[in-house]
Amino acid sequence: MANTSSSLNGVDLDAVGAVVDRFRADPDAGRQPFAANVRWLGGYQTESHLGGVALVHGDEPVEFAGGGSGPSPEDMLLSAVGQCLIVGIAGTASARGISIESLEVGVEGTVNLTAAYEVEAGNPGFQSISIVVHLESTTPREVLEELVRHALELAPIPNTVRHPVPVDVRLA
Repeated sequence: MANTSSSLNGVDLDAVGAVVDRFRADPDAGRQPFAANVRWLGGYQTESHLGGVALVHGDEPVEFAGGGSGPSPEDMLLSAVGQCLIVGIAGTASARGISIESLEVGVEGTVNLTAAYEVEAGNPGFQSISIVVHLESTTPREVLEELVRHALELAPIPNTVRHPVPVDVRLA
């Protein structure tokens, strides 16, 4: 059977269209829960089960008393921001008929570890996060800038970081 779906940048536009149609018919279908299960392995080492398909070993860097055997939570958060933005850019570009030659996102930020280690008062989280998008396309730069701006507006993870949501923690 021949494949009749349209695709651009590796994005199946027919499948995306079907998702959009499903969400239009039932907006609640677009409010999906996600979950991760993280297990402590000792010290600062963790094992995260993500999306039912990936196992990620986490740790703190040696310079922060960890074993350096995996990415830190800060690394994983920055990676999630970058991955989500790439998905948004690739999807938006494809929907607009823009061909991408290459796409890479650099994400970095500064964390106040002196507050995390109770050396001084303050917010122990990221003080700021910077994102640099490397996007190669034959499309004019101003169109690409608008594409990135639009994708950032719609990307769930960067928006969760930009507009924090309540976090509820309970001991089971």
